Amino acid sequence: MDSKRPHQHRALSPYTVLTAVLAVAMSVVLTACTWTRDDSDGCQYGFWLRLSYTYNIMDVEAVQRYIGDTRVYVYDADGTCVSRIDVTAAQLSKDGWRVRIEGLAEGDYRFVVWSGLGSNHYTVASDSGSQSDFRLALAGASPYATALSDLYYGRLDSVHYTDTYAEHTVSMVKDTNQLTCVAVSVGDEPITTADCTMQLLATNGVMDATNGVATADCSVYEPYATEAVTIDDPDYGLLGGVMFSLRTLRLLEGDDSRLQLLKTGSGSPQTVLDISVPQYVGLVGEWYTNLGRKVGLQEYLDRQDYYTLVFIFSEGLGQLLQLKVNNWNVRANNHLKI
Repeated sequence: MDSKRPHQHRALSPYTVLTAVLAVAMSVVLTACTWTRDDSDGCQYGFWLRLSYTYNIMDVEAVQRYIGDTRVYVYDADGTCVSRIDVTAAQLSKDGWRVRIEGLAEGDYRFVVWSGLGSNHYTVASDSGSQSDFRLALAGASPYATALSDLYYGRLDSVHYTDTYAEHTVSMVKDTNQLTCVAVSVGDEPITTADCTMQLLATNGVMDATNGVATADCSVYEPYATEAVTIDDPDYGLLGGVMFSLRTLRLLEGDDSRLQLLKTGSGSPQTVLDISVPQYVGLVGEWYTNLGRKVGLQEYLDRQDYYTLVFIFSEGLGQLLQLKVNNWNVRANNHLKI
């Protein structure tokens, strides 16, 4: 009678067991990333536009502080608007200041991003047709004496869209500027709010989808606040005068935006001062070195969103003695050609 050998079991090595466990674990992870699309699983998915705002005078990321409700226009390769996406600040925060793009056919697209359009200070026209027809304008009629709400713009050209995971960064630029203008005089006769007013003349009241000026028509900006002030100047001591607060849309190098100080009182206002804003704030931009390199005029105008201009006159509204731009002195006899 034949004897049967007992079946022998070979023990698995610890290495083999570990390899098998890891293989199972990886298959679970891959399956999860394949079948689920939930932020909680840690998987990367979708086509995203990541908003960034480092194009400021401090050169630091400030998107979380300044970028709020956002609108994205999606244009195809021919410049036709195929989609508009509105995202709240709360949703942006939840998604890490990203906007998800979905539902497009694979192809090349242009993305135009605005933040702040929801304000009643702005109107939008032709935003559902051709990119070349898009217009963003100041609400109401000129003159504008309004503290315009902050507006930001960004754009990506010719980006290829697929339904696979991708992130593309959109660098935002601020499109609104604050001008705080102070007119003071030396001597015993201070300038008062009854003596003068100020206005800014610019052609930037209508912008297109490339963030450029879309019209040659002049817009007039007037102060939304005027108040009497006293300043302590290191050269002239205590000086009395008037502070005017104005807000304007984007300042452009090629647009000769004119800041005018008008003497009021009896009769028609008389122009006391008429200077080019880009020209004189650009003088400060040439001296600005905080970025470690020379800054061109348009870059400085885009990065710097707040300007303080102090005009020091002789008695009353006599001769202009000195102009200070953001605490930089611009001597009248060297630079001012008014």
